[in-house]
Amino acid sequence: MAIPKILVIDDEPALQKAMHKVLKNENYALAFAGNGLEGLAYLEKERPDLIFLDLRMPGLDGFGFLEKLNIKPYDPYHVVVITGHGDDKEVLRSFELGVNFFLRKPLSLIEVRCIAKRCIEMKANERELQEHRNSLEKLVAARTLALINQVRFQQNLIDSIPVPVYFKDNTLHYLGCNKAFKKSLGCAREDIIGKTDHEIMAQKQARVHHHQDLQLLKTGETTFYEITSAYPDGKEHDLLVFKSLFYDKDGSIGGLIGTNLDITERNQAQVQAELHAAELENTNTALRVLLKQVNENKTEMESRVLDNFTRLVNPYLDLLEENLANTVQQEYIKVVKENIKKITSSFSLNLSSSYLGLSPREIQVADLVRQGRANKEAARILNISINAVEFHRNNLRKKLGLQNKKINLRTYLLSMQ
Repeated sequence: MAIPKILVIDDEPALQKAMHKVLKNENYALAFAGNGLEGLAYLEKERPDLIFLDLRMPGLDGFGFLEKLNIKPYDPYHVVVITGHGDDKEVLRSFELGVNFFLRKPLSLIEVRCIAKRCIEMKANERELQEHRNSLEKLVAARTLALINQVRFQQNLIDSIPVPVYFKDNTLHYLGCNKAFKKSLGCAREDIIGKTDHEIMAQKQARVHHHQDLQLLKTGETTFYEITSAYPDGKEHDLLVFKSLFYDKDGSIGGLIGTNLDITERNQAQVQAELHAAELENTNTALRVLLKQVNENKTEMESRVLDNFTRLVNPYLDLLEENLANTVQQEYIKVVKENIKKITSSFSLNLSSSYLGLSPREIQVADLVRQGRANKEAARILNISINAVEFHRNNLRKKLGLQNKKINLRTYLLSMQ
C-alpha cells in the first residue's frame, strides 16, 4: 500500500518544524512549500493525499492558491486551511473555494494529527467508493448493453416471423408486437404499445378479443378462435387466433402472447372445393343416368341382333346343312353356326380383349377346341396341318399361363364364358 503524502504550504519555519514533529512518526511522506507558487509547482509533479494551507503568505497567498487550484470533489486530496487571523468571512470564502477543514493558530498538535488521519482515511474511502462506483457503472453498462442486445435480438426474432405476433400484460395492454402485426393494423409500434384492443381496432373485433382474453386469464388454457377482421387494404381477412399465457419468475401471470394466422385463402379454397364436389356429384349422377340408358340400349340391341339371327339366319343355315352332301361343306356350316353363337355371346370378346397377345389363328384354334374339335378336325376345317394345330394349342397354353399345369385347355376356355 502506498505511503500517504502530505503537503504543508506555510512560510513560517516554526510551523513547518512543528508539523514535521507531529506527523513524522505517522508513516506519512511529508513535503513543504513556502508559498502558493511553490505549492502549485509541487502539485505539477506529485499528487498528495492532504494539503495543509496557510492563508497569509508572501507572493501567492492561500486564497490565490485556492483560486488557481480550483478544487473539485473528485480531486485526490483534501485541503485543510491554517490561519491565525481568519474571521468568519475568510472561513466562508475558504469553504466556498473547496476547503474541507479549517484550523486556527495556535495549533493543537493532537488536533492536527487527528485531522490528518481522518482526512487521509476519508480520501482513501472516497477512492475505494469511486472504484466501486466505477465498477458498478461498468457492470450496469455491460448489463444494460446485454439487455438492450437481448431485447433487440428478441424483437428481430419475432419480426422475422411472417405471421402477426403480439403480447399483452395482465391488464390486457400491449407490451410489444412484430412487423407483421403492425402491418395488419396499419399502425406504428408507438401507436400500439400501452394501448388496449378498444383503442387500436374496430369495436366489434375488440369486443371479441377482449372476451377471449378474459376467458384465457380466467382458465389459463391455451385458446384459439376464428374472427373476421378488416385489414388496411380494405379487404376482409379470416383469422385463426391462437393465445396462451406467460408467467413471471414468481409464477404469477405476466400476460398473454398471441398470433393471428390468415386463413382467408384456405377458407376460399374450401368453398371452391365444396362447389367443385357438388358439381362432380351432379356430373356423376348424370353419368349414372347416361350409363344406365346406354346399358339398356345395349341390352335391347343385343336382344334384337340375337332375335334377327335366330329368325333370319339360323333357319337357312339349317336348311343349307341338310341339303349339302359334301361332308366338308357341312363341317363349314357347323363352324359358321358356332361362330354365330360366339358373336351373340361374350366368349370371343373375353378372349380377344383379355389376351390381346393372341393371334387371329390362335383365336380360331381356341374356338374349335372349345367346341370339342379334335386336332384332325380342326386341321381339316382350317385347312392347315395337324402339327400347325398342335403348335397353336401349345402357344395358347403358354399365353394363358397353363404350361406345365394339369389343366384341360377346353375346360379352361369354357370357364371364360
